[in-house]
Amino acid sequence: MFSTLKSRILLGVYIFLILSIPIGAYLASETQIFKSRASEEEAKPVVTSTPRPTIAPSRVSELEDLVDELDSETTESASPTIATSFGPTLNLKIKIEGRPENDQSTKLFVGIAEGSSIPANPKYLLNFSVDVPESGIYEGLSLAGLSSGSTYTALLKGASQIATSSAFVMSPTITKLNNDSVLNLISGDLNDDNLVNSSDYSIVQKSYGATSSSSNWNELADLNLDGVINTFDLGIVSKNIDRSGDSGVWTSTPAGGLTSEATASGGYWIWLPK
Repeated sequence: MFSTLKSRILLGVYIFLILSIPIGAYLASETQIFKSRASEEEAKPVVTSTPRPTIAPSRVSELEDLVDELDSETTESASPTIATSFGPTLNLKIKIEGRPENDQSTKLFVGIAEGSSIPANPKYLLNFSVDVPESGIYEGLSLAGLSSGSTYTALLKGASQIATSSAFVMSPTITKLNNDSVLNLISGDLNDDNLVNSSDYSIVQKSYGATSSSSNWNELADLNLDGVINTFDLGIVSKNIDRSGDSGVWTSTPAGGLTSEATASGGYWIWLPK
């Protein structure tokens, strides 16, 4: 049947085709698997190993010291600041004769002199002009520049009152004048000479009967702040006739006395008695 050469060739071709089909399918399958694996390997991220830094023991010790220092500074900053951060201060309380209890307001001169008393010719290390509120309490007057533990005397004078003084030993923080008790200011000095006399009585007489809307109104003569100048105001002046304030009679009001602001001044104020 396959005796001829032609038949044998055809048979070989046929057998070759039969065998090539599964082999080709197998090779195609293997090629696909290889490509798939190659794709997976390409998709995998490349991980590189980075060497971990190390710190020398000496540097570790320095860093620990720095952290401790920062913690210490944070703790200190969180602590409350005491008054000495802004210098020592003076608190005072006053009560003005003739005034209603709920209104002790005034422009108050405060002079600070060295020693336990005010002489007739005082030299003030510090002087202030402060606006005391209705409560009669003034706090936080700076005593910067004075020495803690030293003795000083404060002289206080209102706009229509003679001067009153009080000695104190300065605290490094807050000093409470007169042991935090009220200082009474005597009324009747309308011409600011630190003396109550006939001149002050005449000033009240000239404004007698006046109210705040009158042409002859004098605010200083209304000693009880009732809005009218009357026998009550005259009575206060009459009662205090010939009384003078601490430091003696003034021939003139010191420059900046009752008109300057509540700030410390340089140098000294000198008041000369008559």
